[in-house]
Formats: sequence, C-alpha cells, structure tokens
Amino acid sequence: MGVLPRPYYSDALTTLYHGDCRDILPLLPPADLLLTDPPYGMQFTGKAAVAANVKADGARQGMRALRQALFAVRLAPDAHAYSFCHWESWPDFYDAVSPYLPIKNALIWFKNRGGMGDTEMEYARDYEIVLYAAHPGRPLNGKRTGAVMRGFPPIPSTQRLHPTEKPVSLLKYLIGKSAPTGGLVLDPFAGSGSTLVAARSLGRRSIGVELDE
Repeated sequence: MGVLPRPYYSDALTTLYHGDCRDILPLLPPADLLLTDPPYGMQFTGKAAVAANVKADGARQGMRALRQALFAVRLAPDAHAYSFCHWESWPDFYDAVSPYLPIKNALIWFKNRGGMGDTEMEYARDYEIVLYAAHPGRPLNGKRTGAVMRGFPPIPSTQRLHPTEKPVSLLKYLIGKSAPTGGLVLDPFAGSGSTLVAARSLGRRSIGVELDE
C-alpha cells in the first residue's frame, strides 16, 4: 500500500491532488458519489480561449485511463456514479463502466444550442450523454425527474478554464440528487475543479485528482 502525496489544496471540505488518479485512487477513502468527466477518447484539440488539449484523450488511451480508474476507485456499498461521455464513444463508455457499476440510465444534458460539426449536413450537436449508475440501497434524493436535463447552459468557450469544463449548476443538480448529507464526492478527472466547487456550495465533502496542473 502506498502513501498519499501531499494535497495540492486542502481545507475542511475540499481536497485536490495533482497527479495520475490511477496511482492515488486506491489510497483514498470510499466515496458516496463518483462524478466525473473523463477523457472521451476523441483526441480533443482545444479551439477556445484555453487553447489546450485534453491529456490522456487518445482514442484508446482515454478508454484505458477510465477502465484503470474504475478498477482502482474505492466506493461505498451504496454509491452512485455519473460519467459524462460523447455520443460517438458512449458505447465504449458503457462497456467500460458496466463491469464495475450497475448502470441505471443514460441521461441527456440538453444544451439548447448547437455545437461543432457540419452545419449543413448534420443535426445540431446540442447535447451530451451522462451515464448514471447506482448500487442498491440508497434512492435518489427528491422526487423523480426526467432523464433530459434542461436549463444548464454550457460555459462560453471564452470563459472556460478547461477545454471541456462543465457548468457548476449542472454538477450541483447531480450532486443534490445523489450525494447524501455528509457524504463524500469524488472526481478522479477534476479538470478545472467544477465538481469540487459544486460540492462545496452544497456543503458536501469532495476529493479531486487532476493530471494537468
């Protein structure tokens, strides 16, 4: 068993590690909610103000990183999990996640605006898929809602701190549905830290790991 590195940042609610999550995850306490936006395996190249590529995002490298992270992660017996994924690679994500976590739904984040792509020959790329998994024993918080998540606009490309940054409002919604009071939220691919910000705003403890300083 290894020794946890010194946190890059830590306070009463939030802990952030700089490093490879596959090395750090086995050393962390069990999480009640896994909420992450891993490399999509799409060889993403940033075209926004951040002008950066996503690390470990080669077509095979991204899936390998996700599978190895899921093998290493420690979760509570009744943990929930959410993983963002791309419409082109979601079957690979399903295959990667299902051996480790019982998938319940594929949620749709409807962005209500077009995305990149062929504007003449394609329908607008105005959504992302979120795989939702849950172990038995703990229901979702609040009343039952639909699988299409609306009202969470994407962050404008000129304002992002990370090429694929997700809005805090969307992450707060998912944490509110699945993280128990006093529970621990884990994001092994923390990016700009939006999951940690969202958890803090709800008074939840969180741990993030990010490879890119």
